[in-house]
Amino acid sequence: MGASLRALMNMVNDVVSLGSMYKGVGRVFLVGAGSSYYASMYAATHALRSKGKCILAVPSSEFIYYHLGLVDSSSLVVAISRSGETAETLEALRVAKGNGAGTVMLSISESKGLNFIDHYVRVDVGQERSVVMTKSFIALSAAAAVLIDAIVGNNTDHGRVLSTLSSCIDGMLNDKGMLMTLSKVAGEWASGGIGRFIFLGHGSSYPMALESALKFEETSYTAVQALNALEFRHGPVATVSERQAIVVLNQSDAMSGSVVKLFNELNDRARGSETRVLMVTNVNGVNGSGVVKVNCSTGFGEWDSLALMVPVYLLAYHYALSKGVDVERPRNLVRVVKEF
Repeated sequence: MGASLRALMNMVNDVVSLGSMYKGVGRVFLVGAGSSYYASMYAATHALRSKGKCILAVPSSEFIYYHLGLVDSSSLVVAISRSGETAETLEALRVAKGNGAGTVMLSISESKGLNFIDHYVRVDVGQERSVVMTKSFIALSAAAAVLIDAIVGNNTDHGRVLSTLSSCIDGMLNDKGMLMTLSKVAGEWASGGIGRFIFLGHGSSYPMALESALKFEETSYTAVQALNALEFRHGPVATVSERQAIVVLNQSDAMSGSVVKLFNELNDRARGSETRVLMVTNVNGVNGSGVVKVNCSTGFGEWDSLALMVPVYLLAYHYALSKGVDVERPRNLVRVVKEF
């Protein structure tokens, strides 16, 4: 996964130049399906540091049926697709182009030369062996974020940020202590009969919570929810004490202190029960039992949240292995959905 970000570093200036071409654009829509939609949601959070530019992330299918009335020649539609062949994502670009919008595709695959795509950006990270998106999710999320940063005019040293993230990811994947801890936690969840999960995130880590939930669903066929962190108190908190695991993603930003408070409250409520609470965080001063510390800081919370996915991917992997699931080829999944 770190290597995928280094691949992006080699072409980051081209992505920034493309984004700069669209600085004066009106509405911007980010579209995708599955993990690619969550990557779109993540990229859209990078617009929050800007003033006056509204960028909307929409599932490709929803865009086709509900959003075309908002699309005209002043609009830009940016699509994310690992394969470059996802049926509803291609259709979203086709109909957007029919309304006069600019169109961009971000993919890890070769361009198919379709005439309704103005700019095709390939992030060459190599093919992904697994049906499940992991390194491509990180790479395409980052590429879309770079593009949005350029469109909205965020002042970001992308070379430094990507270099920091790639080093952090490599460090985690080579940290034997972290790997052993995550394997042990996942094994204990599986052997303890934990079959329900809730992932909580905020700001840029909310799409990461959705992606985390999807990975557990895809690889372990288990019941999962993903919620905005503080929304958990408004109803779902009633489930604390049930046999479940609550995983809190908490990047260092304006809201992280409130999320630490929530984490402590959940631990108090869950004490002595069958609910397990875990926080994956890079927030300084937060340590101890139930905390997986990610030692990574780019100076931007929206970038830091990408690094939080690595421990979660490893948890999903080890939990699935503990249940005897083929994590490379989960049942019912295909690499490309070519019709809808």
